[in-house]
Amino acid sequence: MTPTRTRQRHEHRAPVAVAVLVNLALSLFLPDEVLFFPSWVVPVLGVLLLAPLIVFNPRRLTRETTWSRWLSFALAALLTVASQLTVIRTITELLGGHADGAAVLLTALQVWVSTIIVFGLVYWELDRGGPVARRRPELWASAEADFQFPQETDPKTADWRPVYLDYLYVAMTNMMAFSPTDTMPMTVRAKMIMAYQALSGFILLALVISRAVNIIS
Repeated sequence: MTPTRTRQRHEHRAPVAVAVLVNLALSLFLPDEVLFFPSWVVPVLGVLLLAPLIVFNPRRLTRETTWSRWLSFALAALLTVASQLTVIRTITELLGGHADGAAVLLTALQVWVSTIIVFGLVYWELDRGGPVARRRPELWASAEADFQFPQETDPKTADWRPVYLDYLYVAMTNMMAFSPTDTMPMTVRAKMIMAYQALSGFILLALVISRAVNIIS
């Protein structure tokens, strides 16, 4: 979160594209026991949704249309639904205790990382109308903030704008601490999404620890 980041410089495409590709790659290596559909389905659909977005804004997020906005929402929705279905199946496997211990723990780690990436994407798309809108001074000033970063309260960093990695950090700290840290949710929808993420992360972590103890003993 560098204070020199200003609204005049549009956000780079690379970090979020890499994060999405990592998420899609992780889903390819998940075992069939935690999948509701073949492992190739989500990666193929994800690439089909991501490719036109990269073509539209190949380097920096400077433009936005109705179709590109809906395409971004569709990508976030696809990854979110797939991630949460996998979380449910992973929790079921952990509760059942029938799968190989080491394999199910590795799967839980993959799901944990994937969940952080996905919720970072959701927060990034949600806050103040998305990445393109946040760089427009008139929209930044008028739009209701879903998240308040500490840089926003400092007059010295008044021109600072968050990027995907900032929202990824929010998702990671929420997944680990089960609560906001330096960035506060300001709207009901942001609070509810963060609460759901924290709850699912807590359940997953508690079951992983319990399973690990059983394996050791």
